[in-house]
Amino acid sequence: MISAKDKDWNSSTTLYLARRLQSIASDKRYKLAVLDMGCGDGTTLECLLDYDYELYGYDFSTHEESLRNKLEPYWGENFGSHIRFMTDEKVIPFEQNLFDVVYANFVFEHVRFFETMMSECARVLKPGGILLSSFPLATCPIEPHLKIPIVHWLPPGRLRIKYLQLFYILRFRRKKTTALPLQKAVDKNRYLKDCTYYRFINEVESIGKAYFESVELETHDFLASKLDLLQASPNRINQVLSSTIQNLPKSLAESLCTYLIAATFRFQNPKVNTI
Repeated sequence: MISAKDKDWNSSTTLYLARRLQSIASDKRYKLAVLDMGCGDGTTLECLLDYDYELYGYDFSTHEESLRNKLEPYWGENFGSHIRFMTDEKVIPFEQNLFDVVYANFVFEHVRFFETMMSECARVLKPGGILLSSFPLATCPIEPHLKIPIVHWLPPGRLRIKYLQLFYILRFRRKKTTALPLQKAVDKNRYLKDCTYYRFINEVESIGKAYFESVELETHDFLASKLDLLQASPNRINQVLSSTIQNLPKSLAESLCTYLIAATFRFQNPKVNTI
């Protein structure tokens, strides 16, 4: 199994993906075709280049420069075959039945048309293909992008702006910055309203079952990767935290991870009649 010490992993999710791809590939007699859904600046793809997969990705064109800097030296003139850019947020810009695995690494909390994109994932996967996805649920108490408690539970508008403003006033006083808390609060309120869509687990499972034969939580594998990275850290506090969590009852640790940090799903075998 791929070790937490094999390389400088950018996140526990990437280590989880590398391990899962290794496991899936072991059952195949050919090179896996893998799509990074919402590949961002290409950091996760870059981490997986050492492994023998046909890697692909897509995202908004705003990431084109960083993607070219990271990946064009690897693919050269074939860069455009492996990386594509969105012209429609409801469409994955690849042909159907093309991939063995699609993975979405902290993407679905930004997807407005969740059911449409589940259908698109099923469309581009081969028969028997797998969608792996990790993302925070609506039950997560700390908004994972702003790192602010319960802010995503508040309705957009005046109340949330006041809450954000208070948070930034207190933080800015501590940091002695000249930034304007009110303007930052307005901007972040807009970001949460326009760019985040948190869902409950029953909705995810229900929609997933409409497009895939099997929907399973893989919290155990994700949590194992997270704990292995903490244990491999030179930071003694991280090591103690890893040991403490490992001593918790397994079901409790996995539930806390799923509902308070991130849920990790495996959607497998696209339903032919939905594609």
